Amino acid sequence: MRRFSALLISIWLGLHIGFGCIAAPTIFARLETLPNGKVLAGTIAGTLFHTVNLFGIVAWLIIFFIAKSDNQRMTYRKSRVPMWTGLLLLLLGINEFLITPVIAALRDQRSNWLHDIIGGRFGLWHGTSYILYFIAAAIGLGLCIRLLRLDNPYR
Repeated sequence: MRRFSALLISIWLGLHIGFGCIAAPTIFARLETLPNGKVLAGTIAGTLFHTVNLFGIVAWLIIFFIAKSDNQRMTYRKSRVPMWTGLLLLLLGINEFLITPVIAALRDQRSNWLHDIIGGRFGLWHGTSYILYFIAAAIGLGLCIRLLRLDNPYR
């Protein structure tokens, strides 16, 4: 099961960092010369981020339950891995289910309940999403290093 967890972690981390640092900037750079290129690039990047976020939520839930059912339950409970995994899942969920709908509503000039409560411009919401995305990447990288220690990953 550790190898399956390692596979899920590496796929998610590669997608998460690859789309955030390579694909999205490349898409915007290539399409910005077209008419409505920024809108098209934003739509494509949004679809990619949606896919990565959903994959991340599913993958980290699977990893959480695999690690929890591992034969080293006592050491797992004493470690901070569940807390960091829970925080990572919370960040991914907030980004996917709260912030992304606000960004989409602002882009399409629609109303959103969270935006009506908090307010703010597109740049503020986009920046918040960006920060959460890279905090999740840093936590994921730390958990990847922590969980891929094959000798005793829950220490």
